[in-house]
Amino acid sequence: MTAARQGGTPLLVATKIVKDYPSVKVLKDVDVSVAEGDTFAVIGPNGAGKTTLFKVLSGEVFADRGTVTFKDLDVTRMPEWKRVRLGFGRSFQVARVFPDLTTDENVVIAIEAYHRNAGQPVTRGLACKPSRETRDIVEDTLLEVGLIDKRHEIARLLSHGDKKRLELAMSLALRPRVLMLDEPTAGMSPSDRRAATELIAAIKERHGMTIVLTEHDMEVVFGLASRVAVLHQGAMVVTGTPAQVRDDPMVREIYLGSEPVHA
Repeated sequence: MTAARQGGTPLLVATKIVKDYPSVKVLKDVDVSVAEGDTFAVIGPNGAGKTTLFKVLSGEVFADRGTVTFKDLDVTRMPEWKRVRLGFGRSFQVARVFPDLTTDENVVIAIEAYHRNAGQPVTRGLACKPSRETRDIVEDTLLEVGLIDKRHEIARLLSHGDKKRLELAMSLALRPRVLMLDEPTAGMSPSDRRAATELIAAIKERHGMTIVLTEHDMEVVFGLASRVAVLHQGAMVVTGTPAQVRDDPMVREIYLGSEPVHA
């Protein structure tokens, strides 16, 4: 059963996506349609193909067959860094930060890499003072994610939760149209998980951006998502509102257990 797509202008669309690895069929004719302003969650048991789908959507890997469009532009064979220039932001299951740089230097690097890829002038490395505009963006972004008091700390000394916040700040500094969060609360304590969920909800409310996420914690999923898609053995089996997905018998059987899960 697949619920019809709800209202909203499609922003990110994947059609008939197939991705195989040697001797393993990972994605089997997967369709995804993310509307502008959605918080779209992809869930499923381990090995369902969530991470591979995420990589295909973001451009980290290319599909063997099928198409991916963003704002009606075919980006199927467009690499990840070019998609960033179009408006993609991305986080990873294990936070990817520059461990020996300070918190604010990490955000400066992200901003200047974006400008460099766009062919815009930037300062020559961190030995030079970043522009006033860049410093303002860094300050605003660190305030937003709650890291302004740790702006001068070395990234490798940050807690796991703060490293995830820093990675999020690096994505937000680019003001993406779609923010892709791969397991944003993975490995967090319950208190950090609640704080991360509240932060993502606040960012969504403040910027009105489109969010696509994978997540194992169903409390996080049903607390954030406006739409949920369920992958099982590489196929998309259910797409709908959180209530539709939560109460679907197939979902309870293959992923959530036999009892309904309440948000």
